[in-house]
Amino acid sequence: MNAVATAAALSLPISLCKSSRISTRKGVKGGLRVVAVFGEEGELVEEKKSIWGPLFDVEDPRSKAPQCKGKFMDVNQALEVARYDIQYLDWRARQDVLTIMLLHEKVVEVLNPLAREYKSIGTLKKDLAGLQEELAQAHRQVHISEARVGTALDKLAYMEALVNDRLLQDRTTTETNEAPPSPSTSTQSLNAVKGKPPRKSLKVSGPVQPYHPNLKNFWYPVAFSTDLKDDTMIPIDCFEEPWVIFRGKDGRPGCVQNTCAHRACPLHLGSVNEGRIQCPYHGWEYTTDGKCEKMPSTRLLDVKIRSLPCFEQEGMIWIWPGDDPPAATLPSLLPPPGFQIHAEIVMELPVEHGLLLDNLLDLAHAPFTHTSTFAKGWTVP
Repeated sequence: MNAVATAAALSLPISLCKSSRISTRKGVKGGLRVVAVFGEEGELVEEKKSIWGPLFDVEDPRSKAPQCKGKFMDVNQALEVARYDIQYLDWRARQDVLTIMLLHEKVVEVLNPLAREYKSIGTLKKDLAGLQEELAQAHRQVHISEARVGTALDKLAYMEALVNDRLLQDRTTTETNEAPPSPSTSTQSLNAVKGKPPRKSLKVSGPVQPYHPNLKNFWYPVAFSTDLKDDTMIPIDCFEEPWVIFRGKDGRPGCVQNTCAHRACPLHLGSVNEGRIQCPYHGWEYTTDGKCEKMPSTRLLDVKIRSLPCFEQEGMIWIWPGDDPPAATLPSLLPPPGFQIHAEIVMELPVEHGLLLDNLLDLAHAPFTHTSTFAKGWTVP
């Protein structure tokens, strides 16, 4: 019944009466069949009003048509009947056109919410591509977080095993000093040691032990200069510590810890306000050297967060994460004479950096692995 009701709502009622028939010659008959559409309850659907009402507000001529069924007609009567039939055809045509116009209005009404923003297919595709890129980035971040959680759990299990072994060793030593071991006790301890599962080796992508302090005393390039606008921030992780890079009032880059001194909120979730990074929690603002210059809700003195020496050279942002004074000169990334830079590429890969460097320095695999891209036609070096 829903389909019938929908069809009834979009159609116009005509009549249940048949049109007049004209017999001009024997064996030839002409006429029209008119169909009425009923609603769900059986009532005739009322004609919809529209702005074209006056143009199509024509009276149905069938009520005035002469009743000549079964009667002989002269020429004048036949012409009169033909005139009324022509009027009926004109009225019917007007009703059909009105029905089409009303259906057109209905279609426009249905499609109108979809066309309010006036976005082209290309714009929609671009927006969709942007959303897909954001979703992929979120997936990558989730995988990185999962890897870090797994590493932390492995560390915890390793430390727990070490503590348990130490406690067992201390307890065994204490029991040995207090009483001489009996043969049965020695046998049980030996069986317990033999039945203990072997210690699981730690296999993670990346170093587990603390970094050597001297490894931090170098200049490290962490971002491209073109990516760091005046009102943007770039959060980074350096030696397992969170940092955020932004530009100060003078346009020079600065690197501070990505944690507010107030409630430990990540600063990269906030904004850059007049060369200061603003915490999104309570609005505390920090300069590029880590000093807090604005506290909207509190009055504290000499509040400062950690900052790193930060410098910009050759299109890169460099930081010095070590405790020693930074070196006076930065490493040069300019290509040798005769070479030009054609592209700047950033790739985040969930692998240990030494494995990646080993792959990039290995040119012998290129003619076999990258045969469809840059190494097509290469000879084995």
